[in-house]
Amino acid sequence: MLEPRLTVVIRSYNRIPALCELLRSVLGQRCDRPFEVVVVEQSGEVGEADRAQLAALAGDPRVRVLRYPPLGGPRARNAGCRAARGEILLFMDDDDLPLGDGWIAAHLRHFDDPRCLGVTGRYVTPEGGPAPRWSARRAQRLVLSYVPVLMYQQCYTYVEVDRPVRVATVHGGNVSLRRSALERFGLWDESTRIEDELSFNYRLRARKRPDEYLLYDPDALILRRFDVPGGMNKRYMPVTALGERLFEFLHNIIGHYFTARFVLLYPAYVVLLYGVCCGWIWGEIHGGGGPLRRVANMLGLLLILPLLWVVWAIRLLRARARHQGRRHEPRLGDPQPAPAAA
Repeated sequence: MLEPRLTVVIRSYNRIPALCELLRSVLGQRCDRPFEVVVVEQSGEVGEADRAQLAALAGDPRVRVLRYPPLGGPRARNAGCRAARGEILLFMDDDDLPLGDGWIAAHLRHFDDPRCLGVTGRYVTPEGGPAPRWSARRAQRLVLSYVPVLMYQQCYTYVEVDRPVRVATVHGGNVSLRRSALERFGLWDESTRIEDELSFNYRLRARKRPDEYLLYDPDALILRRFDVPGGMNKRYMPVTALGERLFEFLHNIIGHYFTARFVLLYPAYVVLLYGVCCGWIWGEIHGGGGPLRRVANMLGLLLILPLLWVVWAIRLLRARARHQGRRHEPRLGDPQPAPAAA
């Protein structure tokens, strides 16, 4: 096999049938440059039929399947980065699918400009996505930007933007990055279980040259599926579990990169967490019930939030004590985690 120009990095956990469907789509891509696929596979029990299906796809010389015990989202993605050989790395999760055979080419074409550091593609859902809520101009201005002052990522409008625009951040999936950017700015912070791409975005924002940029391109289109079991089951977790992960992100990531801002605006971050959880209750949780029940759930969360805050703080302190010395900026040259037993 020729040295790959691009590596598709896929992290997978307990979704072998969906992973195989994704691999078939990736291997069928129309691309005039060599590419490879690195799968970080972390499933537990795998049935014989699924194992055989994955082994057949792994027989393609472009595919490498690396088996690990469960690593968590950021560590799995970092393991894939260290195994990749391509100059461009393109990240996908196992519950998403490229639409059409030009997905890789839509990402790759932008890297002919050496100033382009990364590209985020668009997604649609099986339902086609929400109706536009913004004017086209405002959607283009907000897409993949930061909430003013709080430095939290705004990504909800990027399903509405239908032309390439320069943006401030990259998303977590359907995103391609130069290897040289990962070498310069580091990998994904492993001290958070969600929003793991933001630590990379913060470092890139602080260190990139003024002429370098990130891009959003709607032609790099994928189908985002919310009903595939397995993975982190984020769509099905209780809102209190989501809240704890967001609490962890705010204290470990924003508190680390923007310490003074985080301390001075701490009440605003409490409101931010509650607002994200309310949005989850209203629009994301499966089986959330009717409007009255959802409003009742939001009020109930508000009442117990002070108690939850104390519980989450205790758990966070215990976690920090167990992981003393964990780096906020993992590097490509760091040691890989031990592979799973055969």
